[in-house]
Amino acid sequence: MRRINPLRLSLEPGFRLVVSHPILTIIAVTLITAVFAGFIPQLGVEVDFTNYLNQDDPAVAAAERAKDRYGSQLMMMVVVDTDDGIFNPATLELIEGMGDKFDRLSIVSDVIGPLNFQIIRGSADTIRVGPAAPGGKVPTSPEGIAAYRGIIMDDRRARGFVVSADGKAAAFYLRANRGVDMIPFAEAVETVADEFKGDGARIFVTGIPYINLSLGRSMRRDLKIFLPLVILLIVAVLYAGFRWRWGVVIPLAVVGMTVVVALGLMSIFGVPITVVSFILPVILMAIGIADGIHVLNRYNEEIAAGTPKREAILATMTAMQGPVVMTSLTTAAGFLSLLNSYFVPQRTFGLFTSVGILVAMLLSLFLIPSILSLVPVPKPATGRKRRGGLTVILTGMEKGIIRHGRIVLVVGIVVGVVFGAGFSRIRIETTQRAYIGEGHPAVAGLDILEERFSGGEQAIIEIDTSRRDGLKDPALLREIIALQDHLEEEGVARTESIADIVREMNQRFHADDPAYYTIPDDPRFVAQLLLLFTFQGGDLDGLALADFSAGEVLVFHGIKQSSTQASFVNDLTAYLNEHFSSYGRAEMVGATRIQVRMLASIAKSQIRSLLTSIGAAGLIVILLMGSIIYGLISLVPLLFTIAINFGIMAYSGTPLDIATLMVSSITIGIGIDYGIHYISRFREGLDAGRSVDEAVVASAGSAGRAIVYNALSLALGFSVLLLSAFHGMRSFGTLISATMLISAISALTVIPALLGVLGKTRILKKGR
Repeated sequence: MRRINPLRLSLEPGFRLVVSHPILTIIAVTLITAVFAGFIPQLGVEVDFTNYLNQDDPAVAAAERAKDRYGSQLMMMVVVDTDDGIFNPATLELIEGMGDKFDRLSIVSDVIGPLNFQIIRGSADTIRVGPAAPGGKVPTSPEGIAAYRGIIMDDRRARGFVVSADGKAAAFYLRANRGVDMIPFAEAVETVADEFKGDGARIFVTGIPYINLSLGRSMRRDLKIFLPLVILLIVAVLYAGFRWRWGVVIPLAVVGMTVVVALGLMSIFGVPITVVSFILPVILMAIGIADGIHVLNRYNEEIAAGTPKREAILATMTAMQGPVVMTSLTTAAGFLSLLNSYFVPQRTFGLFTSVGILVAMLLSLFLIPSILSLVPVPKPATGRKRRGGLTVILTGMEKGIIRHGRIVLVVGIVVGVVFGAGFSRIRIETTQRAYIGEGHPAVAGLDILEERFSGGEQAIIEIDTSRRDGLKDPALLREIIALQDHLEEEGVARTESIADIVREMNQRFHADDPAYYTIPDDPRFVAQLLLLFTFQGGDLDGLALADFSAGEVLVFHGIKQSSTQASFVNDLTAYLNEHFSSYGRAEMVGATRIQVRMLASIAKSQIRSLLTSIGAAGLIVILLMGSIIYGLISLVPLLFTIAINFGIMAYSGTPLDIATLMVSSITIGIGIDYGIHYISRFREGLDAGRSVDEAVVASAGSAGRAIVYNALSLALGFSVLLLSAFHGMRSFGTLISATMLISAISALTVIPALLGVLGKTRILKKGR
């Protein structure tokens, strides 16, 4: 008995309507698309990773609280690197000129450099706090330069901070005014730095604001490459598959309109483009083409069979409505599972990509038949050409798989287990540096900071006593010194705190006697030293609040891997809880803590996304197919593909990051499509009276062709991501391209093997 398609009653009248009124349909769709296109110019861009996080997360909330109390925690660094050293007139004049221009930038609130760095000087009768160079200017004589070199290189706080330990590099640290957008800040600093390039020294710019600026530039550069290339590749695949002009134009029209609507919706809802969603046009073009390929493939079959044009269109849409709706819903479900992600960009990317997929579904169901009714029919192939080499290969392959189905399944299980065993070896990376990759301009500055100075990463510890002058307690200051010593013993390159100021002031007060480089016992004397420091023009610069109730310990390190950062944060948190609980609250704030929080959340969100997407896709297929058996068969090659995906990541050392985190969910959403189309065509064959083996072979010659071209278009479409400026996106492109091919291969091997084996039992008969 023939199955009743639950979608037929609701969609067939729509098909007849658009075929009867094609011009009106096309005009209406074009006008709606034009409305959405009008919103695209207002689409914003967001590259600041701090805005990618849940704002109610404790780590993010702590960072925001510290920002409100101490000012911006984000600095830009500019490094002047030389081969022969900076202590010569030419290099020092370059440094002075650059520093003067930085000072004149209205957008900049604070500039610390090698000439104006505050040095505490002491003698038997006085203490002075002032710039390392007289008046913050380059000395005019060789003797003056030698004296300046001695002062700056002998200072514990300056050496390794504004001047490298070997004297061959200098660094500026710049902070923006409150409320200033970080991108204009980075652009202004970069413009000044660029003016001094080529003057005998190498200039490097770095810091989170500059990294964000570089991310935005790289995104725009990538899109200029991606869009034309993905269109070219899709055109090539479509033409190779259909050899028909309209077989290229129609699917491209569908995906083009889909992209416009999706971007327009993002603009309407105020959702910006991010380092994740900037590839949304590429993704939608690669994915949205799938329905068009399957619809046109079926239409060509109807025309080749001699069906009149109108009847061929209606027959095609009637047969394809179920598979198109199922594949679109399962693909959308895969992307919607990204709503479980910790990162906001992944959630918005998943949401708007799923919306775009549903738009592509509607256009494939109603725009394609309206266009087909207006254009000439494709010229049907005849004879051997009609079967085609690909059809011969696929049908021959399926015959072999049917004969050796059990062997195919055993091999598949072994391969799946071997690759799946690597799951526990996958590492997670959450740092911007890991996503951007080595060799990127934004990373070059971090490299020079690690090579010459104290490292390109900064951790911040806030100590809050909740009482006025609490930081002046000698016992607390000694505990801070012990904390700094502990950190440096653990390999941290540099730390700085108010305790450093106090003990250095104490030494200078006692005629520079090294024995007094300690914290005084009398809290009143501590208060006098700090008062003297500020009276002399010293700036605590975030190390303490004005009432000395709270302050920060700055920690500079070069820890690159997220897992190592996690151990560092966990150990430090335990240390703070053990040693500072009696003084008030002590906690880490800032980027390092946030990155570690992201690390913990990624693993949880990956598992949630996987389970959600598998469950949703499976449920949709079972419900719409009306069969638990066939729904589960559709999932088998999908699980096989996921196992291989994780195995590739584990054995190749590719980490889970902000991009590759999405691969498995996308694979589930897209990969199940192949199984749906194959099984739908297989069941049609059974309904037509074919045996199981005959239906399998017939499915390979029809749905199999579309699956191959669909997989090629997806793999080639995603492969353009290999040209990305971002390492994370290149890894994503590699993985998703590979999984598209693996998913298609598994659908064309595992599913027919299963059907062949189960066809010898009563299971398939029950499933029908």
